[in-house]
Amino acid sequence: MTARRWAVEALVVAVAAVEALATRHWLEDRMFAGALVVAVVLVLRRRFPRTVLALTLPTLATGVLWLPAMCALHALAASERRRGEVIAGSAAVAVVAFVPWRDLGGYAWTLPDTTLGVLLAGLLAVAPAALGALGRARSELAARLADLALSRERERRYAAEQAALRERERLARDVHDTAAHHLSLISLRCTALAAAAENSPGFRLEAEALGELSRHASAGLRQAIRHETPGLAQLPELVVAAGDGVRADLARVDLADCPPEIQHTAYRIVQEALTNVRRHAPGARADVAVRYTPDALHICVHNGPPSVPGPRPELGGGQGLPGLRVRTAALGGTLTTAPRPDGGFTLEAVLPLPTPASW
Repeated sequence: MTARRWAVEALVVAVAAVEALATRHWLEDRMFAGALVVAVVLVLRRRFPRTVLALTLPTLATGVLWLPAMCALHALAASERRRGEVIAGSAAVAVVAFVPWRDLGGYAWTLPDTTLGVLLAGLLAVAPAALGALGRARSELAARLADLALSRERERRYAAEQAALRERERLARDVHDTAAHHLSLISLRCTALAAAAENSPGFRLEAEALGELSRHASAGLRQAIRHETPGLAQLPELVVAAGDGVRADLARVDLADCPPEIQHTAYRIVQEALTNVRRHAPGARADVAVRYTPDALHICVHNGPPSVPGPRPELGGGQGLPGLRVRTAALGGTLTTAPRPDGGFTLEAVLPLPTPASW
């Protein structure tokens, strides 16, 4: 028990004992002794409410000791969920309080005395039960509110964990896309250098170009790690870096009408598509088309068959397209891929544009 509970119990016992002492004149010795014992027993009323209530009924029958029965009935109503037992306890208190047990034979059942007895018995039976039921309802409400607060805290923590997980997944996809794109550029240039290294007078120039390309790749990786998010404005630079074999038809888009997450996803779609062209179809020509409509951004990248003989380089673990599908689905869009009859490949994506007021 807490110190506050001990203080309450001590106060109840003390008041019950004071009541017995104050009414000592009307009590016989055995009644007075029983009243003191019941006053002490009241400390058990929360644990054994029905037993303690039964023990207090004889003191209530004296007609002058009311507090023990009221405290026991209050404890019964506060601890018992079954309404029937509370009603039975209240009825027992009302009957014992109403009947004049000490002068039953000579009591004058006049209307005023009977009415006063009914009112007093009703007050002794109803008030403690009502206060006990109110206290129990308040405790249950407080417990439910505590559970609700705990549940909300769990939900908040879960949402924060999920947000952190999504952010880590987004960063991993960004690093993957950027690394695959720039590594494919390096691989393509290394293949060209290896073919021209023996007798090419411009070998040093090519080596310098490779060094510049490596620095560009490192810068791109640093950009991804810093969470920088390229968008539609960087698409021309991406197409130029992809080489002469890429043709682009980029529609003019008012960047204010396109949310940053859609711009970033569109950039990653084109980047991954060009990376796959270099990876799986070296030497193939590629066409990039970005069209803007008031309700969606349409992206199409298709390429022809590979023109460079020999085995195709395989870089990465094949997670690029699944990652793009996750990105696109998160924005409510669609992404489709399909081989072409001529041996090429087509990637199409549609990213719906929300109304400006919604973002």
